[in-house]
Amino acid sequence: MLHPTQELEPPANPARFNAFVWRTATLGENVFIFENNVIQHGVTIGDGVVLWSGNHIGHQSRIEDFCFLSSHVVISGYCTIGRRSFLGVNCTLADHVSIAADSFIGLASVLNKSVQEPGQIMTGNPAVASKVTAYRYFKVKP
Repeated sequence: MLHPTQELEPPANPARFNAFVWRTATLGENVFIFENNVIQHGVTIGDGVVLWSGNHIGHQSRIEDFCFLSSHVVISGYCTIGRRSFLGVNCTLADHVSIAADSFIGLASVLNKSVQEPGQIMTGNPAVASKVTAYRYFKVKP
């Protein structure tokens, strides 16, 4: 808490805390973007999406509503992330990869192929599906 007479000094380099969003990107309502994100040309981000620090969202990709991307996620071009999906720290998606709704992508996972079934838990490099779905693991209904 600041004393009433105390002022905050601006950071030495304010630009290093900014996100870079291309003018051609479309952002939904209540999108929360932390510092050092790059959102490229033609990206569409749905409502209620959280982009934690240092992510790269490649051109023409689409992130549907209520997704959460942890820090340093790399999404290549033309990817689609389904509603309510979670992407863990440092995971990577190759070009043209689609992730079905309610998917959980573990930290440092590399997806070279699309996730077709909703509610999959994907981990590893290359990422493989868990035997248990996210619905069962987190005890939620699809």
